[in-house]
Amino acid sequence: MLCWTIATSVVIAENENPVLFNGSFTVTNEGGKFQVGFVEIDFKKNSLPDGIDSITFNAQIYAENGNIYIDFSPDAQFKKDVHLRCLGYEGYIYDRSAGINIFVKLKKQQLKTDHFSRFIWAR
Repeated sequence: MLCWTIATSVVIAENENPVLFNGSFTVTNEGGKFQVGFVEIDFKKNSLPDGIDSITFNAQIYAENGNIYIDFSPDAQFKKDVHLRCLGYEGYIYDRSAGINIFVKLKKQQLKTDHFSRFIWAR
């Protein structure tokens, strides 16, 4: 589980559009760097599972109950660690459970993981 410290405060703005960060990217065995919102995802060469030449991932960054998540689909296991870097972010993000945008401050931080799923960046 990924835990990053955040500071939050509630913003009440009924007519404001939800602030979400979404992205799709295709990884091959050549590896590569991809960015979704304020997160950089770095794959080393030959990271994919045996027998798979490429995988297209969808990623979404959002809040739920005041906590920020990054969610990847499909879930996958890798042969080499994938490096996730939070580039830092100060601004609004949509909290699904509250139905409003909340203000967050994230410091630059990083994580190495051998799988994808849903990671929480807790307060």
